[in-house]
Amino acid sequence: MRRTLLYIVAAPLALLFAAAAMLPLFLDEARLIQLATETLEERSGAKLTVRGDAGLSILPRLSLQLEDTQLELPGEQQPNIAVKQLSVEVFLLPLLSKEVAIKGIQLSGLEVTIPASEATPVSTTAGLSDAQLEAFYAERRKALRAAAEAGAGAALGIPLALNIANVVLSDARVILLQAGTAAPQVIEISSLSASDINLDGRQASLKLQLRVAGEQPTDLELSTQFTVAADQRNATLNALSVTVTGATPTPVVLQATGTLAIDTQEAQLSLDLSSGEIKGTGTVAYRSFQSPQIDAELRLNLLDPALLLLAGPSAASSGAAGDASAGAEDGDTALPLDAIRLADTRADLRVERAMVGPHTIENLRLRLRAAEGVLKMDTITGTLYGGALDASATLDAHRSSAVFSTRGELAGLDTVPLLAALEAEPVLSGLADARWELLSSGNTSNTLVQNLQGPLSLATRNIVLQQFGVERMLCQVVAQVNQASLATELPQKTEFQALNVSVQLGEGKARLDPLQADLAHMTLRGTGSLNLNSNDFAAEFRTRLSPTLGELDPACRVNERLTAISWPVACKGSIDSSPASWCRVDSADILASLARNELEAKAKEEGSRLLQRLFKSKD
Repeated sequence: MRRTLLYIVAAPLALLFAAAAMLPLFLDEARLIQLATETLEERSGAKLTVRGDAGLSILPRLSLQLEDTQLELPGEQQPNIAVKQLSVEVFLLPLLSKEVAIKGIQLSGLEVTIPASEATPVSTTAGLSDAQLEAFYAERRKALRAAAEAGAGAALGIPLALNIANVVLSDARVILLQAGTAAPQVIEISSLSASDINLDGRQASLKLQLRVAGEQPTDLELSTQFTVAADQRNATLNALSVTVTGATPTPVVLQATGTLAIDTQEAQLSLDLSSGEIKGTGTVAYRSFQSPQIDAELRLNLLDPALLLLAGPSAASSGAAGDASAGAEDGDTALPLDAIRLADTRADLRVERAMVGPHTIENLRLRLRAAEGVLKMDTITGTLYGGALDASATLDAHRSSAVFSTRGELAGLDTVPLLAALEAEPVLSGLADARWELLSSGNTSNTLVQNLQGPLSLATRNIVLQQFGVERMLCQVVAQVNQASLATELPQKTEFQALNVSVQLGEGKARLDPLQADLAHMTLRGTGSLNLNSNDFAAEFRTRLSPTLGELDPACRVNERLTAISWPVACKGSIDSSPASWCRVDSADILASLARNELEAKAKEEGSRLLQRLFKSKD
């Protein structure tokens, strides 16, 4: 993008050099064109060709008009510059001192065609190997150093150096040719005007309207009032307004003031941001030839993808939105690898409400650094469904396969609003605490889920599971063993005094081991597994009954022979289905355990009697 902007500024200015060479000469048009062409080629190596008419008028003002003009720059891989109409007006008095002071310039029908260059970093990093990506980063670093050493930012000061007071550009296009058979990228500049450009400390103004064409066109409108220092090195932005339409669902509007270093392309801005419901304030430092290019501190009421613009011009125009939507029809989403690899950003964000899919994080504090494909978020704090979030994460997309890692904790999450956000049945209530340290790899959302590995621990408080009563189920089985009928209708819910799970992620599954649950009248200990893609699960518990189970119903009374055995409970289903059908008790196993215990008890009793008779006979 910096290269494109440079050509937008430098292309008409190169024509201005040619025009400036002609203005002092009061000769016929043919002689003017010949001298201008010879002077320009001698000084810069560029060739000027005027195919149309040329005219010079003295009254009422001194001006030069050229039609159908083309400029060929020296060297390979240079842009082709053509303009339909060029008009230059100069001040008369400076000519008496053999100086050229350009009062105004008007260009119409400017077209700049920039050829594809092998040295130019690729527009997308999709499919590049590790070695190619390393070369890509090295080329970007090299281009950045070269631009800084060459003083590329000085092109912005050319109008000042030429003493051009007013510039008007209309109906212009910049065509960026792509390698191979890829369609060119077209930037349409409908209008550009600058007025009262001066070095006397007076306020000047600039307005720009352009469109980046494509499947999803993006429009930009810019207006600013500024003053320039006499040394042409610094400018003060008294007011800057930028509106971007098409990049996000609602237009993004930036209002800013600050300072600009013209030769080094560095800016320090205080800004206000708005996009639909989004409002924000903060500061942004932009450094064209340094790292990080973007250094922002922002306070926002909402977090939105519009903030991708903060990643820098290259990342914002990388087509990341298209990459991210790839495969969305089958539920899989490609990661925005281009945006991450092109971003060079440091940001400190404070957000009242951050929308992450269906979830909302309140009072989010996010500190991040993105450079050469590595996005580090060393601070992620906030409130998620009433729980305190404290985490960190890294998405390392430096190489062809991205690696994701995260660690943190969430204390006091309320399950009721969580289920509501997921549009799931409100079958669970209570609080949960989680700790994790996870690692994954892949370039799509489904692949990251499939490759997740690492430990996660979950502890709960006051958890109530609706539509399924564990104690009710066990009480019914005990009543059958006691050959009795329940006298009361037990509740179809489970109230856990404690529910703790240790989870080990790997191969697309979550292994629950151990899974421990304490109820008022029993304890459950078991293991299980959950498929992260299908949400199907299976678990097996061994349950120990408490002597207090009979308090629920007389038919549920238990004795030592019932509390001595482990009651097997098997659960299977999907967490998206109703809990009523999840679990069952293996009655056959229970009866076998009871029979085995009865035989062992009788054997012990018979053995005791036999020993007693033996001792008596000896006496």
